[in-house]
Order: sequence, then C-alpha cells, then structure tokens
Amino acid sequence: MNRQLNNYLLKGGRLIDPASGRDGSFDIRVVDGKIEAIGANLAAEGAAVVDAKDCVVTPGLIDVHLHLMKGLGAFGVDPDIFGIGSGVTTVVDAGSAGHTLLNVFRNYVTDNAKTRVLNYINLSTLGGVSGPGYSILADPRLIDEAKIEQAVQANRDIIVGIKIMATGGALGAQGLKPLERARKLGDTLKIPLLIHIGESWTKGTEPVAIGDVLKYLVPGDIITHMFTVHPGGLLDANGKLWPQVRDAEATGVLMDVGHGLHNLNFDVARKVLDQGLQPDGVSTDGHRGNRAGPVYDLPTTMAKLMALGFSLNQVIEMATVNAARLLGRMNELGTFRIGLPAEISVLRIEDREWQAIDSQKGTIPAHQALVPIYAIRRDAIYEPLPIERPP
Repeated sequence: MNRQLNNYLLKGGRLIDPASGRDGSFDIRVVDGKIEAIGANLAAEGAAVVDAKDCVVTPGLIDVHLHLMKGLGAFGVDPDIFGIGSGVTTVVDAGSAGHTLLNVFRNYVTDNAKTRVLNYINLSTLGGVSGPGYSILADPRLIDEAKIEQAVQANRDIIVGIKIMATGGALGAQGLKPLERARKLGDTLKIPLLIHIGESWTKGTEPVAIGDVLKYLVPGDIITHMFTVHPGGLLDANGKLWPQVRDAEATGVLMDVGHGLHNLNFDVARKVLDQGLQPDGVSTDGHRGNRAGPVYDLPTTMAKLMALGFSLNQVIEMATVNAARLLGRMNELGTFRIGLPAEISVLRIEDREWQAIDSQKGTIPAHQALVPIYAIRRDAIYEPLPIERPP
C-alpha cells in the first residue's frame, strides 16, 4: 500500500542522521518530492501531516548486498521485497549480471522497481546464471575486460563496482589470476571491487587464503561476509585475525556484514569484534532463499548487530552514511539535505525479548527489534509488506 503526496510534513519522530549529527525531535517538510525544511515543531502550513510519533526517522536505509534479478535461478528476488517492502529505499545487486545481462537487468529490474536499484557488475561473463557453486572464473575466456568496460561506461549511473567470488570453487584452475585482472580493471574504470570471501557453496574445495586475496585490494575496496564461519574467512585456525586483515583495514579496505543464508555466524562475529575489527556496512545478502529466515530484512539484520552490542545510532550509521560511502554516492544518499529528493525510512523500536538467529541456527538473546513502518521516496509513501519475523 502506498500514498502519493505532493506536500507533506513528516512530524513527531526522533530523527537520527549520523552524517549531519542530528539526533532529536525534528520534522521534515517535503514539497514536490524534495526536502524543503528540517526543524523542530514545523508548522503544517497546508501540508498533509504524516504521523511519525514514537518512531525513528532516518535517511533512506541502504542495503548494499542483495541478489535482485527476479526469476534468475533459485535466488533472484524482486527488489521491492527487500527494498520499499522492508522500509529500505536503496538496494544494491551484488553481481547477478555480467556484461552480457546488464542491459536485461536494467530494462527488466532497475527500470521497473519502485526502490532505487544499483549494481555491482560481475567480473564473470556468466554472472549469476549458473549459481554460486560453479567455477564461473575458471576459464580465462569468462572474463572480457573490453566488454565489461563498455558496459560500465554506458551504465555509470547505476554501476558501483565489480563483484568477484574469491573462492576456490569459483576461481578453479585460474587461481589468483582473475583477481589480478579485476584489480587492473578496477583501476582503469576507477570503481571498487566487492570481494566475496568464504567457501560457503563449494565444500571440500581448497579455500583461497585471505592474505592472498587482500594483496589485490586497495582503499575503498570491500570485503563482504566478514563474519563467515567457512574456510577462507578473516580468522585463522586459532580464532585470531590474520595479520593481513589488520593491515588491509589500516589502509582503508572496507568490511561488510553480508548476512546471507550461510555467512553470519555469531561466534565468529564475537571473535572478530573482540579483536577490534568493526563492520563498515551492514547488508542482508538477501534473496528468495532467506527472506523467510534467517535474514528476513535489513531492519532485522540491524537489530541482530544491536544484539551483538552495537547501538541504534551505530547500525543506522552503517545503513545510511557508511553505505553511501561504500557506494561512492555520498552526494545523493545517506543523509538529509535541503533540496535533495526525499529518501526517508521510518522505523519503530520495540523493546522486547527475542532470539536472534544466525546462518548456522545459532542464537543470542536480543532485547530490541527494529520494525519498518514506511519507506518514502520523493512523493510516495510505502508501507512494508507483511512478513513473519523472529519471535
């Protein structure tokens, strides 16, 4: 359900905007889809009042890792399910399309979504067609730098980086050669690399050592699945961070949660966090196979991080200004500014006891839940889709 309003006042909520430092009782007036005013106790002045009392109002939440080519294989999901249907205004597809399918993705998914959809282009020509358990980079012919460059240059408005599966299963006999090629391509196109770590889909395969992966990364590149329990993760056999991980963090390599069906493990998370490594971004790695659990949606994933000890303001920062920084979109996303198109999420905090569940069915006690109330884009106010969240 959605409403169209040309002139409205979002009133009575607690506004949290980490990028600007605002945290308090502020109203937002939106006229013709753009933010006209932000302030305490703004007068309606003929605007329709949208009640946000007892809610938290944030810049539009950004989920930086999903699989959104609906109908593709077992995983592609409609972006509006994890997007506006979950209180999220921007979603990012993590490599469903290589250069051959990018235009199809754009015409079929991006241009038909109510949610803003951005993309990582897959280094492999196959993209997500064959599924994550296949050797999509094992043949050197499956990488075509010239065609990737053409696709990126023609779609700069939606492309935010290059996705690489840095697993033994995906790389196959090519070993680290695809990473070397990706590095050169990222440098040429001036876009970051998004690196999947963790041998979650190909059991029994020799994993790629994280130290070898990190040799190819530079500031602004992103490691996703930082809390994976699978071989090839951030921890050595003794549960300690590999020294190369600390070196990479110090140089500006970024870390994303990437929950997913397999890659959020609470025990690993505690060990990583106890050693001082913090996530830069929070994402669901959402797809058709985890909407009904264990992932559910971005607000639930944020609440799981709160159960691990993060504050409300910290998880909102990860899902707004930090996410915009990961995507190189700080001029347009992640904060409230007068004159910008309205991109707003409205959440309710529920103080209640529930069991947060990870990808291996491990649980930890949680004391607060985050429930989406509205996703607002310009003049459209969307209510969330019904979903059964963890009790």
